Amino acid sequence: MAAGKEAIVETELDPAAIDLGDLERSASFLLRIAQLAAYEAIFAIAPNMPLKLSEQTLLQVIEDNPDARQGAIADVLHIKWSHMTKFVRSMEMRGLVERYVPPNDRRSVLLRLTEEGRAQLREIRPRMRKLDAEAMSMLTAQEHRQLVGLLRKVAGRPPLAEDPPAPARAE
Repeated sequence: MAAGKEAIVETELDPAAIDLGDLERSASFLLRIAQLAAYEAIFAIAPNMPLKLSEQTLLQVIEDNPDARQGAIADVLHIKWSHMTKFVRSMEMRGLVERYVPPNDRRSVLLRLTEEGRAQLREIRPRMRKLDAEAMSMLTAQEHRQLVGLLRKVAGRPPLAEDPPAPARAE
């Protein structure tokens, strides 16, 4: 070895041992890492989903809000209007969504699902609930409710009504 040169020793470092310093207390950083971990878990569980998560999200929002303005949905989902137009057009071309302009407001574009969009969503919704539960399986039911409540608050969404009481067990 040349004088003044030290040997570089590569060691395997356990990812949990990597010090993130102040980032360990950064809610926004941890939120981003948690989002990535959740998506990785979903993709590991179901690698061959028929629709992208973003497409599934849009179908669900349109079904739950038929005839909603395209711009309002874009705002809630934090999608730029120009991107939303392309996104909706793509789904429209695949026969999942239809756009229409109401006669009383020619500036608005309203969205609704097609029969094919509803059929795909009927198939996808239960699977997505299951995938979400599996991806968050490290949480207890109480922790899951708490996390959802906190995330809704951070996202600026109103609180959900309390869960109904669990049904009494038959004895």
